Amino acid sequence: MSKSFKEYLLESKQNYEFKIKIVGDVDKEQADKIEAALVRFKVESFSEGKRTPIQKSQVDFPEYENTEVTIFDVSLAYPATSNQLRDIVAAALDITHDEVKIRNTKEQEEDEINSKYDQNNLSGEANLGKPYEKSDHQDIVGEKHTMALLKELNKTKKTGTQYKGVNDKILAKKSPVDKTPTPKTGKSTKPLSPVGSIQNKIPSPIKGK
Repeated sequence: MSKSFKEYLLESKQNYEFKIKIVGDVDKEQADKIEAALVRFKVESFSEGKRTPIQKSQVDFPEYENTEVTIFDVSLAYPATSNQLRDIVAAALDITHDEVKIRNTKEQEEDEINSKYDQNNLSGEANLGKPYEKSDHQDIVGEKHTMALLKELNKTKKTGTQYKGVNDKILAKKSPVDKTPTPKTGKSTKPLSPVGSIQNKIPSPIKGK
């Protein structure tokens, strides 16, 4: 059985769900003002306000102490942004923007994940919005680390310790000395002929020698 166009249209219809959080107690009259202010987006559902216990610090409102928070679940037929709804709710109740926090389904899931892994859960800040750590970690890598390592190695460097053993007697205590006799320079030696004999003196024809 084929579906009618109306059935396809109903199945493809998308609702836009939001969670509205307001500091303090919100009574029925104030809740009606909020719902009336959102009529332009065609309110599909608007839950009763749920109040949290009074706490010293609220995750969503860390600047407020010893207070409770009222939460409404809203479903709209027309798209809207969280900031847009925040402006409308604050104006309807005549309160500041700091007293209202509105998140759609995806934003709420992200807040819950960030709060779960945030070491300071009371900060109420999302990790995605925090700046990166200002450190280049040169203490564990890079030139600074290399210089520190060389300095440490220089401190721990030790000279070898000499131990006397049974082989000391047969080991040379001094470097060997060349014992080739050095020719004496006190006496002059006659030049040798190319064949190795002593060269004979040729008599001078002038002197008759």
